[in-house]
Amino acid sequence: MWILTCDAHAQSFAANQKAARFVTEVVMNDFHTAQAGGGYVFSYDSHETEASLASRLDHWFSGTDPQAIAMEPAEKQALFGFYWAASMMPASSPCFRDIADPGCGADLSKWMARELDDDPRFIRAYEAARVPLGLPPLARNAH
Repeated sequence: MWILTCDAHAQSFAANQKAARFVTEVVMNDFHTAQAGGGYVFSYDSHETEASLASRLDHWFSGTDPQAIAMEPAEKQALFGFYWAASMMPASSPCFRDIADPGCGADLSKWMARELDDDPRFIRAYEAARVPLGLPPLARNAH
């Protein structure tokens, strides 16, 4: 019994698929903006395609290869922020239908504010995902 408990604890990160799909949508939107010559948030390999990027994100969210996406630590941290916010949103959130919906911005902002305020649920989720996703140490906000 003890061995099973230890093994289950070691596997503490399991991606929320709906939240992972949301992050993929966010990144794809940013990627398309970058390809069109607009401003963008995340770094992309010059040979990146939509299919390769989606595949890399899926692989990254598997938690088995922290280097599956070639982004800076701060970018990975930002991706996790979007992921956590999406994992906290209700299934009925407009974000899961259309990220451009104004209601999505309201839902996302609510959860991102909690993240910035060091919500204990965010801290726990981040620490569980830190090694599997190759996230940098979390800098806590001073209150």
